[in-house]
Amino acid sequence: MSGDLHIRMLIVDDEPAVCMLCKRIGESLGFSCMEAESAEAALTLLQTDAPDIVLSDVRLPQLSGVGLLERIKAVRPRIEVAIMTGHGSIASAVEAMKLGAYDYVTKPFAVEEMQLMLQRMAEKVRLVTERDLLRERVQELQGRIVHSRGSIGNNSVAASGVSPTLDLQQSPAVSDAVASQVPTDLEHLERITIQRVFDQVQGDKTLAGKMLGISRATLYRKLKRYNIGPRASAAAAGNS
Repeated sequence: MSGDLHIRMLIVDDEPAVCMLCKRIGESLGFSCMEAESAEAALTLLQTDAPDIVLSDVRLPQLSGVGLLERIKAVRPRIEVAIMTGHGSIASAVEAMKLGAYDYVTKPFAVEEMQLMLQRMAEKVRLVTERDLLRERVQELQGRIVHSRGSIGNNSVAASGVSPTLDLQQSPAVSDAVASQVPTDLEHLERITIQRVFDQVQGDKTLAGKMLGISRATLYRKLKRYNIGPRASAAAAGNS
């Protein structure tokens, strides 16, 4: 699923040569790239054509790259922002990291360095999107459980003429198929998502927990429950 999301990147820099180079790198990774020569122009674009990733120079004509970062995170916190900086303004880049920037790269940068950072940013966007889709699927399945139990309970009540006030948890009429199949679907979705995230972050449990939106303790319990870990991943790779 993660490879299906088409990444959109906005490059914000008042140097045409830098914009051109970053655009070529982004397009080589399969991104759709847009350009803006100022923070103000970038903010205007955000209103109609929001990107997944923003790559901004720290020094811009009016509002700085750090200021742009703050504005973006205030209105669209899920957009990943990286900062480009000269050696003399690394302090500003560090400040940007504290404000939520994904990372920073110093100018002049190597193409391989930029490619690696953008690939990691794109993978984070994909993982977060996949996590959100999983949550929507879980809510949908949970809704099916509640709906099925409610429908069965209401039918039982209508047939017996009993008052509609009913404790669904105590109702013996809950469908065995719904009670068993749906939790199995939930567990399957959870297991494969945790496994994917764990593999993508190369076993970094702290990062995996952040990606999944769960605590480290909860992640440990789920890793143990589903037998997910470096050995499990290696075994799966060997069998594929």
